[in-house]
Amino acid sequence: MNQTGPSNKLLPIALLLMIGGLWGFFFVLIKNTVTNGIHPTAYVFWFCLGSGLVVLFIGFLRGSRPPLTKRHLVYYFRAAALRFTFANIILYAAQGKLPVGVMAVVMAFTPIFTHLVSLIARVEKLAWLRLLGIFLGFIGVLVIVIPKASLPDPSLAIWVIIGFGTPLLHGLAYVFLSDSNRPPDIDSLQLAAGTLLAAAAMALPISLAIGEFHMLAPPFSSAELSMMLHFVLAGFNFYGVFELIRIAGPTYMSQSSFLSVVFGVFFGIALLGEQHSLYIWMAIALILGGVTLVNMRQSAR
Repeated sequence: MNQTGPSNKLLPIALLLMIGGLWGFFFVLIKNTVTNGIHPTAYVFWFCLGSGLVVLFIGFLRGSRPPLTKRHLVYYFRAAALRFTFANIILYAAQGKLPVGVMAVVMAFTPIFTHLVSLIARVEKLAWLRLLGIFLGFIGVLVIVIPKASLPDPSLAIWVIIGFGTPLLHGLAYVFLSDSNRPPDIDSLQLAAGTLLAAAAMALPISLAIGEFHMLAPPFSSAELSMMLHFVLAGFNFYGVFELIRIAGPTYMSQSSFLSVVFGVFFGIALLGEQHSLYIWMAIALILGGVTLVNMRQSAR
């Protein structure tokens, strides 16, 4: 089989740009949705339900569906709690307060938290290059939250700290829900569908309990259209992630985290007119430098 044709070489690049670009654009959609009246808990429900159904539909087209044994259901809900339900509630709440570019930088911290949690849990051994990456990342955080001139409003620093809860939960999920703990006979697409739908099932009672459930009905508002566009695009983006990992490997796919920052900052400037202080640009450089060092050691293993 010929694997060296031009189309085969361009496909990973196209998928990488698509994934990074969509992740960057999602911050804009989240900002528009939350700031125009949809509560984060209701948003999480509709996002996880909508994108979960898209992924489920893609799975059906491929002849597969998520297994529903007790072991699989327990794993779906455990993964949902860490990876989507509470992580996304934090993300949506923080994005409602912070500039899009700043939240994109916060989310880039996921590989640093993942390695830090791995060290604490003794899943991985200490490597000085990666430790330096963690140090640079945290210096970047300090550059965002300490100087009063860093953010448009100094009171937003607390929302930056809250926002870091999302990449921290993602890091915990990546360590404690690794492939070695995954139930047998399930692929990543099935796992995504099961986890997203489990997250929706968890978010619904939370939204109802606090009186913030949002019913979707035409005519749709700007916030509702943003939310629906988000979950439809995200469903196909999940499939793109799995395809890119399949054809190019997880290390290649990890580069999309850098692109999401670039696109997130770009879309914030181009679509929302955001302007960033010198401190934010310094933080971007420090955090991306830290992520580079953490991933560099990973790819060399």
